[in-house]
Amino acid sequence: MSKKPSVRNTSSKAEKPLRVAVTGGSGRIGSHVVEQLVARGHRVWNLDRREATHPVARFIFLDLRKRELVQPVFEQVDAVCHLAEIPNVGGSISPEDVFSHNTQVGSVVLQTAADLKLQRMIYTSTAQVYGCWGEPQVPALTLPMDETHPLQPQNAYSLGKAANEEYARMVSRRQGISTAIFRFPWVIDWDHERDESLMWVNLERARGKAEGMFTYVHVTDAARAFVLALENPRPGCEAYHFIAPEINSSVPLRERLDQFHPGYPPLPANWPPFKSPVTTEKAKKHFGWEPRWNLLDLYRKKFGRDPK
Repeated sequence: MSKKPSVRNTSSKAEKPLRVAVTGGSGRIGSHVVEQLVARGHRVWNLDRREATHPVARFIFLDLRKRELVQPVFEQVDAVCHLAEIPNVGGSISPEDVFSHNTQVGSVVLQTAADLKLQRMIYTSTAQVYGCWGEPQVPALTLPMDETHPLQPQNAYSLGKAANEEYARMVSRRQGISTAIFRFPWVIDWDHERDESLMWVNLERARGKAEGMFTYVHVTDAARAFVLALENPRPGCEAYHFIAPEINSSVPLRERLDQFHPGYPPLPANWPPFKSPVTTEKAKKHFGWEPRWNLLDLYRKKFGRDPK
């Protein structure tokens, strides 16, 4: 497993507790964000349309499209973590409804937080804004990728995220609110003991097309990013990656790209076989985030070798 960050110890109590609104705090990622914030001693409001399965914070049923409902809550907090959007395209919700709902909710949350001059705002985006995650896909333009890679949204969900990112930059620039944009790949919530067989089956199946270049992050590492970013605010608006150090694949990334993705740019000649092509150095530098969960570390510990 990767070593723990040296800047902050999120297992202890925060020096200065914050009042934090978490939109979508009942969701898969949001529930972990709420739990970790509460564990650090912060006071948390969970704003959602369904209560958490195991509630640990105050729950407020809220339609986030309506500013007249959002503002009275935000007037009571220091910071907001915004996760409450439709999580993808497909299913029973049309693309236009995904886009319109997510941009309406995003603009209300971001504008209200900026108008109230909150201390910190975190917007949860997606790696799909780059175009090589999700469907349809286009090749990455450079490898490895940092947060300056051009955005190439290819569906209504990622286009809405890109629009909300730009809205976040606008209000941060105009009103001076400290803003962080989080771009997550596939977020997994496996338990390394309970779900061990699932992990190995998934790893062995990962032999075809490299969707998202087999990058991922564990939900507990994703949630810890919110805690660290809130407790270490920075001026302006910055985007961040949060990715496990190695890919979820039994085949080296270079082989996969050469076989299935000839349109991708080449990796550097000395690139390690399983190393993620998406960098996370900025998050480490700005607030000490480093991933603790890495599937291949667990594999090596169990089998004593790299996957074949």
